Amino acid sequence: MNDLPDYEKAQLLLEKNEIFVSPAEAHGVISGLLACGLTIDDKEYLGLLSDVFNDGESFSNDLKQFFGTIYKQVVASFNDDEFQFDLFLPSDDETLIDQANGLVSWVAGFMLGFGLKQKDYGKLSSDVKEVITDFSEITRLDTTFEETEEDSQALHEVIEYVRVSALLCFAELGKEQNTQSTKKHFISLKS
Repeated sequence: MNDLPDYEKAQLLLEKNEIFVSPAEAHGVISGLLACGLTIDDKEYLGLLSDVFNDGESFSNDLKQFFGTIYKQVVASFNDDEFQFDLFLPSDDETLIDQANGLVSWVAGFMLGFGLKQKDYGKLSSDVKEVITDFSEITRLDTTFEETEEDSQALHEVIEYVRVSALLCFAELGKEQNTQSTKKHFISLKS
């Protein structure tokens, strides 16, 4: 279910439009917004991304299309019954350092997106609070990995933990919000 654009092409598109974030961070922000309960059909995400990445200026059409593709892919993968959600990171062909830096960028983006919409941390479950604490630690990860099988395995274990943790946040906060908005919409149609 990986309908994401090529990572390097995405990086070039962002740079061409003077958006100085990595594709991993952009994907992380969108994932964080959705995981904490941004309504799935909400168009608000483009405005939030514009505020965060572009000083509130409107995006070019190619960037709107790029962010729309990522948004739709995250929505689809978060709602996939087989948990096919993946992080948008540099490919396995890249160095472990590049992959680790991508992971740190993704997690930092997730934390930013999550924080933009989630204002009441007191109401979060202990599991989600633990994820946020762990993600905060991951943003300080030492990314100087050696090109060994052991380091590769360690990095992929952290990536898998982050992937599953993002799904957990969505399952607790994102799905609940979307079910409620669907119910409200259904009730208003019946009235």
